[in-house]
Amino acid sequence: MKRLLMASAALTLILALAVPGLADTKVSVQSSGPTVNEVATYDGPRARIAVANFKCKAAKCGGEIGEGLSDMLATALFNSNRFIVLERGQGLDDIKQELALMDSGYVEKGKGAEKGSMEGADIMLMGAVTAFEPDASGIGGGFGGGLLGTVLGGIAGGKKEAYIAADLRLVDVRRARVINSTKVEGRATDWKLGGALGGLAGNVALGGALGGYKNTPMEKAIRDMLDAAVAEISKLVPENYYRYKPARR
Repeated sequence: MKRLLMASAALTLILALAVPGLADTKVSVQSSGPTVNEVATYDGPRARIAVANFKCKAAKCGGEIGEGLSDMLATALFNSNRFIVLERGQGLDDIKQELALMDSGYVEKGKGAEKGSMEGADIMLMGAVTAFEPDASGIGGGFGGGLLGTVLGGIAGGKKEAYIAADLRLVDVRRARVINSTKVEGRATDWKLGGALGGLAGNVALGGALGGYKNTPMEKAIRDMLDAAVAEISKLVPENYYRYKPARR
């Protein structure tokens, strides 16, 4: 009994030192933006923004990952109610094809969009992924022999930590001038104890190349980083850019 109590106390101490919070997520930004509640309840004028594909400057970040991140951020900005988000990238190419079809004479007159009716962005959001580490660190499950080693070895799986960081720039389209910049980071840690703590909360789908990170620490890190990015962008866009009435949905 005495040995079991000693082992239990040692286990508690090790977990307290090595795993603060057991399942931990950290998000950091250069400066503070509005809270999640403030973003969700906003109902004022919007700013017109377009999101360029993220550049991948980290070794483990490929072009499809950058494209997936920019798509997710565009959706998050739209859902914030603070922005009129204009389609760019592949979506704009598809729109151009449709406009070309209308111009070909095959589409009934008066049923298509007119030239010159497309909205332009006041701000272009440009991003570069500077760190992308799906498994930044790991701790194995071996704890040696003896009663304590048996107890820990029976329940310990491993610590997996994911880390992502991006530099963001807000550029005035007409002047090609950087009007603000920030850095956002996401870090998530998942300590698996016999599989009991292996899952991650949330059911937001990750598209394209990011789908392979579903239900992993990297998904949590990505989602939290993008939430932080929306809050930062909402703050860093100058007040005079918020001048358009809410678009009808």
